[in-house]
Amino acid sequence: MTSPEKRHPTGRRARVTGLIALCVLVLIGIAAIRDITPTAVSPADAPDQTFSAARAFTQVERIAVAPHPVGTAEHARVRDYLVGELRRLGLKPEVQEAVGVAPRSEPGEPVTAGRVYNIVTVIPGTAPTGRIFVTAHYDSVPEGPGANDDGAGTASAIETARALVADGTRLRNDVVFLITDAEETGLLGSEAFVKEHPLAQGPNVVLNNEARGSKGPVLMLRSTEPNAGLISAFGSAAPMPVADSVYAELMKLLNNDTDFTAFKPGGMAVLDSAYANAGTLYHNILDDPAHVDLAALQQMGDNTLALVRSFGTADVAQLTTRRDNLVYFNLPPGLLIRYPAWTAAGLAALALLATLTLILLTRRRDIVTLRRTLLGTALALIPIAAGTGIGIYFWDLLKAFRPELNGTATTTPYRPELLWLAVLTLATTLLITWYALLRRRIGTTELSLGILTWTALIALALGIVSPGAAHLATWPTLGAALGGLAALHCPPQWRTLALSTGLIPAALILLPTAWNTLPTGLQYVGYAPIPLMILFTGLLLPLIETVWLRRRSPLIPLTALTMSITLAAVGLLTEPFDKQHPRRTSLAYGLDADTGQAVWLTSRNPDQWARRYTGTRNPPTGPWAGESKLASPAEAAPLPPPSLQVLADTTSRNERTLRVRIRSERGANTIALRVDETTATVRTLTVEGRPITADPAGFTFHAPGPAGVEATLTVAATNDTIRLRATDISPNPTEMSTLPGFVPPPDWLFLGDTKISVTKAYPL
Repeated sequence: MTSPEKRHPTGRRARVTGLIALCVLVLIGIAAIRDITPTAVSPADAPDQTFSAARAFTQVERIAVAPHPVGTAEHARVRDYLVGELRRLGLKPEVQEAVGVAPRSEPGEPVTAGRVYNIVTVIPGTAPTGRIFVTAHYDSVPEGPGANDDGAGTASAIETARALVADGTRLRNDVVFLITDAEETGLLGSEAFVKEHPLAQGPNVVLNNEARGSKGPVLMLRSTEPNAGLISAFGSAAPMPVADSVYAELMKLLNNDTDFTAFKPGGMAVLDSAYANAGTLYHNILDDPAHVDLAALQQMGDNTLALVRSFGTADVAQLTTRRDNLVYFNLPPGLLIRYPAWTAAGLAALALLATLTLILLTRRRDIVTLRRTLLGTALALIPIAAGTGIGIYFWDLLKAFRPELNGTATTTPYRPELLWLAVLTLATTLLITWYALLRRRIGTTELSLGILTWTALIALALGIVSPGAAHLATWPTLGAALGGLAALHCPPQWRTLALSTGLIPAALILLPTAWNTLPTGLQYVGYAPIPLMILFTGLLLPLIETVWLRRRSPLIPLTALTMSITLAAVGLLTEPFDKQHPRRTSLAYGLDADTGQAVWLTSRNPDQWARRYTGTRNPPTGPWAGESKLASPAEAAPLPPPSLQVLADTTSRNERTLRVRIRSERGANTIALRVDETTATVRTLTVEGRPITADPAGFTFHAPGPAGVEATLTVAATNDTIRLRATDISPNPTEMSTLPGFVPPPDWLFLGDTKISVTKAYPL
């Protein structure tokens, strides 16, 4: 019996052509992903006037010897080392000692402040029109050495300064190297610089370098707005300008802070860059020099040095005074596409018009019916909504199978690639299953037009509400619609080529963005990767239909589902939990010096080791009330409470003004003071000479030094006695070993978010 393929050779040819087209489109997407992945590394003997990651890495090794949070001896060592390195280059660094106040605080909550030591040095320009800042922060979190966050940014600043000095050519504008302090404790150093240092007065352009992982492309996450001048110059000058305005739109919604948050209100124009792959090393004990990717460091440095040289010869005012914003994104080979944001809605409307024209022409040719097209459009919302819903709970499902994942930073495993592929395969499975169930009832073309219509509507909505993200849907829609229109007007043998050509924008934008947003964390796959992958697969439906099995078609979604489950299972089973791949665990200790009672504080979902401290697992009370943790009784340690000395006490017009000094008798590097709101309401507060403009109930002060903290409070008293509660806090995990009853965690866990606090109430 003759096979269908032999009876209909054109069917076999169409299937082969369709399969080739699908493969080519996927390969185009992979090429776009690889195009923004850094690979080059300059050796230590590279020319002196160039940036060398190998040379910069030696700085990382000397910075990230051990954790160096603010207020510690190691922190002071790192500061002295950096000052010495800048002096060795022939520069004249100064250390700005000041009091910084967190730029964000909630009314009625204690404000965060601290003593900071910013490192500042200037390479003077020949005829300055402004200043170009190269910034990073040199403090680390208590649990990790901070080799990536932000040893890499600091090292890139030092190596950039070295290259500029070696070049010997002075630029037109001043170049300022600002290594800020206390970023990890609330952006205190950058806030103090903007508030008090004369160099903060503009016009200024800031190149801020950060890390949220240990490798991957250095992405320019966001800029101050209007950004047309900055983005245009960035795209032209940076040798590897990786950026996408969709991330800037996302950063407006997420509560992720860098020094950008403090620089922006000060009127400084900022380009904020970071690499974020391998995010499980973020704030991790393994954030050490051995886990720094030299290729990422090279890209960071190459871009920084090139931008300094470009901005250093420009008129800074022209960079910062253009009043429009740009949409921007990457395309191979190494291009940063950019155009005015005000055109986003118009382009999206054009894409919707092309889609409606395609629907109208297919209806006129009796290829589709209007009723089925409308039905297909309505039903196309099902996979998009289902994918979003499943994606929101995807991480929780993984943790149900492997509870150890609870301690994974940024919800990114050590070996995430198989799980990332599982996410994208799951999105494809949802779309393919939906298509398999409806293709005969509704029709391939109607379902394809339904997905295309939703993509066009999403583009229009984004163009109006969030122009910087509209390109994700606009260009794939416009390309697919134009490809469909071309297919209607060309000979049958050219239709696959026409459709495939129209889908190239989808392959260049949707597939890479779905993959590149996965490092944000598996907790967020429902918000971008899965919906984007569903839209991408949906736009491919005309090509998928050409390779669809006419017999045993249920095998297609079943195969896709099997692949997704297999990838997820293998990813979970191969995810290591050992000393080389540790997880974070949370444990804090609190002592109430008034009652002599102590507690262990754990997260509400403690891991197996932390459960030994949970006991009765009660919500915290007393001094720890309001914390989102579980409290259990602990043995009281012989720790002295912080002292409070009243320096002045006056009353005027029903308001009482207190000047007090709080000091840690055990040398803790954080001191907190809170006013019992049942006894008084704070009207004004000054801490170490800095007036607090927020409406706080007290303050938390980092790096107070041996002398402690002096504060002046004016309060409206509701009782004759005002109750102040003083607390000192040690965030150093190594100090936990001195506590009675403490048993170190196994070697596959490390202590993070660790605090030892002693509190005492003072009635005045």
